[in-house]
Amino acid sequence: MDRLTGPGWAGLYVVVAVCVLLFVPLGLGALGGRAERVHRLRALVVRWWPVVAVPAVVAMVLPRGWAAGLLCVPYLVGCCVVPLVVWRDRLVAFAAACLPVAAAGLAAERAGYALLGFPPGILGLTAAHFHVAGFGAMVLLALTDERKVLAPAGVGLVGVGFLVGGQTGDLIELLGAALLSSGLWLAIASRTGKAFRFLLALSIVTMGLALLYASGQVVDLPHLNLTWMVLTHGVLNAAAVLTALFVAYAERAQTHVWTHRIGAGRERFELASQALLAWEMHRRSWAWVEPGTPPAFEGQHMRSDLGFGRFRVPEPCEVLDVVRAENRTSLHYLALPGHTFEGDERFTVLLGADDSVHFQVRVTAKPARLISRLAGPLVPVAQWIFIARCARALAHADRLPVR
Repeated sequence: MDRLTGPGWAGLYVVVAVCVLLFVPLGLGALGGRAERVHRLRALVVRWWPVVAVPAVVAMVLPRGWAAGLLCVPYLVGCCVVPLVVWRDRLVAFAAACLPVAAAGLAAERAGYALLGFPPGILGLTAAHFHVAGFGAMVLLALTDERKVLAPAGVGLVGVGFLVGGQTGDLIELLGAALLSSGLWLAIASRTGKAFRFLLALSIVTMGLALLYASGQVVDLPHLNLTWMVLTHGVLNAAAVLTALFVAYAERAQTHVWTHRIGAGRERFELASQALLAWEMHRRSWAWVEPGTPPAFEGQHMRSDLGFGRFRVPEPCEVLDVVRAENRTSLHYLALPGHTFEGDERFTVLLGADDSVHFQVRVTAKPARLISRLAGPLVPVAQWIFIARCARALAHADRLPVR
């Protein structure tokens, strides 16, 4: 194996830095959780991930040594935690198990320690390989519901080839690259759509380069050197996996619950309930509701628009359920085609035993339009702002006009 030059190391660090910062939050977010406890654990890992990831990225701009190595230790610990909160299936478990291997390679390379006798170049490439192919690509494979064993076997064999080294190791790496490429190509080819066709074409080019390089280590074939492999195969593969993870993350269904205290007493409860069911809450929260729209009733189709002028976005919905009880008022509606999201929202006004009045909103939403897909992680922020406006409107419901 030839050696990395300066540009090759720079490209390698860029690839690994992107993986360290983004792959786990996007991957865990895209996977979601079947059980509420699992979902909370994954959300906790995602929330605190920058705490362990940022020091590892800082370590990549420092000279090799004990200081850079120590900065990677929190990341190694975090990567060891991920397998404990991911148990969706065997493929996801395999993807999570690749993270400690990648993190150990990174920590050793940055510390200047020849882990298992391997030089820095091999350790750095191990970090990149097990991040991109091991975790990122395998998570995407799990999201496609494809359970083929070729790709995971290929990831593992490439790692074994690194360990064995020499001519035998080169042969094992070639077999691993062939299995990994075949598994990914079969999985992508089974999907339809322009995006998957583009991804297939890109993967044929990038994985073709990997196969050519691995073959060139065994027989006398022309191939790119290691630096150019990092700058082409490595960068393009990481970019493709990152893009796919971001799309999967943005298109997942999310459930959020917000609760606001909006006052106290029976009068506040009654006024807030009236404003909720009469759509006045929406009108005072930057939403346009057609004048003359009757109060909410089961089966009602109504439309509220968000935005202003030419940038107004229609939000059609159907009322599924209306509850008007002594201490609870609830409005539950489903988003209809043309809405920014697919899903449902439930707005509830509650009068507690201590006479406090709370406003609770439960939203389950999946992006349905390009603007909501591109917004990605900003969607919950926008929803939080809108819900806060709704709570304020209900807290001052006595000042809302009667229509």
